Formats: sequence, structure tokens, C-alpha cells
Amino acid sequence: MTGGPSDRGAAVTEFALLAGMVSVLLLAAVQLAFALHLHNTATAHVVEGARHGARADAGPQDGAHRARELLRDSLPGTSGVAVSARRTAADGVQVVEVSASMALPVLGPFGPADRMVVTGQAYAEDQ
Repeated sequence: MTGGPSDRGAAVTEFALLAGMVSVLLLAAVQLAFALHLHNTATAHVVEGARHGARADAGPQDGAHRARELLRDSLPGTSGVAVSARRTAADGVQVVEVSASMALPVLGPFGPADRMVVTGQAYAEDQ
């Protein structure tokens, strides 16, 4: 079955429009995966820093230093990470809290960026 003369070239236009839309959706999914990877990796390293800082022979600043090293080594291009640590109380016990604030890129590793803050806590061993 063949279409009339008005259908001539419609497949080319349809392919071009759908290919563009599918490409945008694919790039959006990749960007979401990149952001989730960055968030999960940063959270894991901040929690590890909190555990390190909560040891009986270490302090909160040791945990911040450890988290900063882990972030720098595993996430290249995150040199603008601000890491802070403090001792606080949660549910009546002393905990070490390490926080990191970093850029969350909007377009892959490039483009305008927003800030993402992740926090990790660990029970202090010296209580």
C-alpha cells in the first residue's frame, strides 16, 4: 500500500523529530545518573570521614581531612569542595558530623552549577 503524493518525505521528517527527542531524553537520563553517582559517592566518603573522626584517637578535623582526601581522589574536578566537621549531640549521645558542599553540575561536568550538601554522622568512641 502506498501513500499519496502528500505523504512523500514524511518518514524523513518523522525520523528527524523523533531522533532529536530521543536524544534529549537519553542525555537527561545520563545527567540524572551522573548526579546520583556524584551524590552517592560524596555521601559515602563523608560518612567514612565521620567514622574516621569519631575514633577515640582522632578528632572531628581529622575526619574532615579524611573526607576531603577521599573526595579529591575519587571525584576529579571537585577541587572546590568545602568540608567541615563538628562534634554534636544526637539522641543524647555525642556524634561527629562531617559535611561537604560541592558543585552539582547541570550539564555533565560543565555548565552552570548549583551547590549540593551531603552530611555524614558517626558515634564518637570516646564517650
